[in-house]
Amino acid sequence: MPLKLSEATQYQLSGTTPQSQSSKTEPELPLKTIQTHQTTPFEYQSPKALDPKIKRDGLQSIHVSAYAVGHLSNDLCAAAWFTYVLYYLQEVVRLGPTNAGFAMLSGQIADGVTTPIVGFASDKCKTRIGSRAPWYIIGTIIVLPSFLGIFIYPPFPQSSPEQIAYYIILPAVFNVGWAFVQISNMAVVNSITFSTQRRDRLISLRNGFTFVANLTVLSIALVLFAVMKNPITQFRVLAFLIVAGGTVSSLFYIFTLREPKLVKEAKQIQKEFKLQQKGLFREEEKAKKSVLSAHVKQWHEWFTEGQFYVYGFVYMLVRIAVNVTMSVQPFYLIHVTGFVTTEDNPTPIAIALTPLVSYITSLIFSLMFYKPMLQRLRNRFYPLFISIMIISLGSLPYVFLNSNPDVRWMVYLLSSIQGVGLAIMLNTATSLISDVIGKDAESSAFVYGAYSFFDKVANGIIIFIITSKFNTDPTALRWIIGTIPVFCSIAAFGLTYLGKVLYSERLARLSIEEKREVPLLETRHDDM
Repeated sequence: MPLKLSEATQYQLSGTTPQSQSSKTEPELPLKTIQTHQTTPFEYQSPKALDPKIKRDGLQSIHVSAYAVGHLSNDLCAAAWFTYVLYYLQEVVRLGPTNAGFAMLSGQIADGVTTPIVGFASDKCKTRIGSRAPWYIIGTIIVLPSFLGIFIYPPFPQSSPEQIAYYIILPAVFNVGWAFVQISNMAVVNSITFSTQRRDRLISLRNGFTFVANLTVLSIALVLFAVMKNPITQFRVLAFLIVAGGTVSSLFYIFTLREPKLVKEAKQIQKEFKLQQKGLFREEEKAKKSVLSAHVKQWHEWFTEGQFYVYGFVYMLVRIAVNVTMSVQPFYLIHVTGFVTTEDNPTPIAIALTPLVSYITSLIFSLMFYKPMLQRLRNRFYPLFISIMIISLGSLPYVFLNSNPDVRWMVYLLSSIQGVGLAIMLNTATSLISDVIGKDAESSAFVYGAYSFFDKVANGIIIFIITSKFNTDPTALRWIIGTIPVFCSIAAFGLTYLGKVLYSERLARLSIEEKREVPLLETRHDDM
């Protein structure tokens, strides 16, 4: 019988395709059910749902709108960064494969190192404009000019030390700023409202604008690649448009979301709310924690939990599948399927159209079919197994494609199928992490930061090796894009099963202890 944990907000598919946010996105996903030991039936119930209409913050519609677009600048930059930066550096700037790989690696390591540091530092930061706002402002000031600097093609002598240093240092600077904006935007939501429903809504809207950012960048790139003949101009215009949109959205967020005022109002309203609800509030807050995170008192205690490593490896494998596919695809399209540059099309339209088709397909599946699938299956293993089949169907044929026009068109179909499978796998893997973390803010800050570090460093190293050694080798590209996603999906499924076998009884035992500590009401909290 499954162990039912408290539900978090539904993550609307951030980073599930080669055009998504890659390792940049730290999503929250619906926590449905995870299978426990078959002979140990324990059910973890939430207390009776509180009335969602009760006011628990001072947010107005304009504040909700500001938060929704607060991460748009990052999302716009990330859509172009992971989809095109390696292609741009090698095919337009003409950096060697090794130097281009170092550029990507420096950015990934900088982001991975900065993310947990900013998370801890922002918790302790106290200023007149709030705890999170200074980091957001500084990050925005870093992100926009550094991103623009990468794509404006400054006139350095070709392959000079100055040029190489420029394209290795600037991506690191860009990713440091990116982490500042990401963490501050994600963290502020817990301070400006104490309503779980409102938090869910804010995060859902933010993820929705992630979709807007991806569709916008890929659509603009498709038009620019089709109508402009100079590749340098193509990427310059794309970068300027991204920076312009990011500047507008960031300024709207900064001047609208006044953190000190909203935090003060939320605390005052929450104080009154707690007095009104009395014991029910205490029970609800305790029950919203996962059965494991409730027993982890300090951040360093996670190192003694086996689930911390098992599900961390699951998430890292999934990100590897997504990021490798995203980074390798442009080179596969050029060197394997023969979408080469021509005088009329100096940048192959296929490198914009293929990810765009894949992303639209994955988005449709996410919005229309993913939630009903979870509700029907009510199990982590079935979605992961389905993702293995879909990813295999969409990936393995990549090994056999070639430049023959009669068969290379299949890349559009295969990328769509592969994208749907990666979407299912990423959503499910992140849900597994949330199952263990629950809604413990202190634990989640450390766990997500640690996972982010290892994920980004691992991906940076792998992408660097592929870029520097194999990105012009048709045979290697076939096997990389055709087999790595399949291998990662199978390994993720195996580790998930291992986590079930090794730790389900511990989760069930903690569930019993939690039930003894917290007297729960009979009605299930289904609206969370």
